[in-house]
Amino acid sequence: MKTPIALSAALIAAGMIAGSGAAFAQDVIIREVPPPVREYVIAHPVDPVVIEGELSEGYVVPEDIQLQPVPEAPQYGYIYVNGEPVIVELDNRRVIYLED
Repeated sequence: MKTPIALSAALIAAGMIAGSGAAFAQDVIIREVPPPVREYVIAHPVDPVVIEGELSEGYVVPEDIQLQPVPEAPQYGYIYVNGEPVIVELDNRRVIYLED
């Protein structure tokens, strides 16, 4: 009888590990954009750009699209897509903020 109990315990443990891995895979780290950065970007719109595909947080803006720097926060840049501001991290060109 020890084998079925041990096997059951192993299967339960494996299921818990696999389940927790799936939960971690779904976690998204969202960086808070300082209010002065958002205010600057909204107050200084630029000509819109066209983005192919779905734009969402974490999207990497292609190298051929020029990002506008935020003077008081050199780690951030921005573009406008469909009339809405999109803020990105300049070091990796990932979208960290867009209007819903």
